[in-house]
Amino acid sequence: MQQNEYHQKIIDYYRDTENAYKDSWDLKNSFAIHYGYWDEGVKSFPESLLRMNAVMMQAADIKPSDRVLDAGCGVGGSSIFLASLLGCRVTGITLSERQIQQATANAQKKAVSDLVDFKVMDYSNTSFPDESFDVLWGCESICYADDKEKFIKEAYRLLKPGGRLVVADGFVSDFANNQNSIIRQWLDGWQVNYLESPQRFEAFMKQEGFSGIVYKNISKETAHSSRRLYKYYFLGSLYLLWKKINFSRPATDMQKRNIRACKFQYKGMKKGLWQYGLIVGTKR
Repeated sequence: MQQNEYHQKIIDYYRDTENAYKDSWDLKNSFAIHYGYWDEGVKSFPESLLRMNAVMMQAADIKPSDRVLDAGCGVGGSSIFLASLLGCRVTGITLSERQIQQATANAQKKAVSDLVDFKVMDYSNTSFPDESFDVLWGCESICYADDKEKFIKEAYRLLKPGGRLVVADGFVSDFANNQNSIIRQWLDGWQVNYLESPQRFEAFMKQEGFSGIVYKNISKETAHSSRRLYKYYFLGSLYLLWKKINFSRPATDMQKRNIRACKFQYKGMKKGLWQYGLIVGTKR
């Protein structure tokens, strides 16, 4: 698949599944499309989404004076969170012009337009000068990179000395698991080309020059969200049946695969085929 074709599939996926995320992920209020982080202090799903942002922020030791690049910013949730809480400057980039418009409106709604800006850009091939940022942030977005090693190279170029890369995302327990039928039905449903393993991702970071690399398996803290998605598989399937019975506008193939993927991500995690990981490294 050519790179531009793959990018278009990602853009189309988020357009076609937007209503599903509005219903299941409270997108209008959370501005977030990621697994929540559940610990003893979290009492609700919206809280878990904010907690994931806080955990990443703490892991990267982000300060008010830092300049942050939100790589794969979606509708701006993490960017707005960081700007609102810390007052730091954040630039969010995504492939989708539609998401840029939504992120900009969300920033205005939260009164942080003076601290955040959003651009259409490929995070593996940006137009920013060398050493432009103190922190490069990827929350469940780096899985979409055409080539994860290429992304890490670009991240290193963009970071200032002492800058931090922080990524929270899915990782296959073994790279060969990308060919497992359970993993493939999950990833194909969400338009993800492949996942890295923690070992390969860390090796790429070391090879590029990152130091102080820390990887943590946080599957336990995200399992609640995985189960929540599994429940939505059944609700989504009933919704598709209702549409068929009522001769409503049929769901697209992408929407159907998106719903099925909710089942397979859960099965894959239960079988240990993939894990949710948080990784941080510092540019020397």
